[in-house]
Amino acid sequence: MTLASSSIGSVAHFIVLVLVRALAMLMGLPIYIFLKNRTLNLPKQWQQLIFAVFVVLWSILNTLFWQQTRLRTIRDIQSIGGFMDWGVFNLLAAFAVFAVGWIAYEGKKAHQFRYGVVEILVAVVTAMISASGIDFARPDTFTRVATIIGCVYILSRGLENMEKYEAPKS
Repeated sequence: MTLASSSIGSVAHFIVLVLVRALAMLMGLPIYIFLKNRTLNLPKQWQQLIFAVFVVLWSILNTLFWQQTRLRTIRDIQSIGGFMDWGVFNLLAAFAVFAVGWIAYEGKKAHQFRYGVVEILVAVVTAMISASGIDFARPDTFTRVATIIGCVYILSRGLENMEKYEAPKS
């Protein structure tokens, strides 16, 4: 009798765990609906990419939330990073760039002139920092020169954004 009751208890525990995890996953539904509404005007391939990134990130967050799957998820992320010769920091940086880039894109739509000013400031400061370390005897000189060339592009984009800005008509 105790074997049967312990089996029933284990099955009940498993079912409850599955239901709780399903509810946790469903908590992402409002976020998905928000993203879906915000991306309606984007081309279909961008909508699909954003959805795929959301599903991956939400799944990772959920597996990190549960103690039983946390260590395995961390090992899997490290395994992917190791395969790509990246560390976990590189993967987190990539996701952070995507998130901050998306926020910047939304900010640009609402405040294009200010966005252009920020682009110019970032380009000038980055160029100054990169130029201060140029020493042709060091191996990172090419990287610094390439960064300065990238700053020229960012500055030109900033000027373009400032030029395209249309003040609200009153």
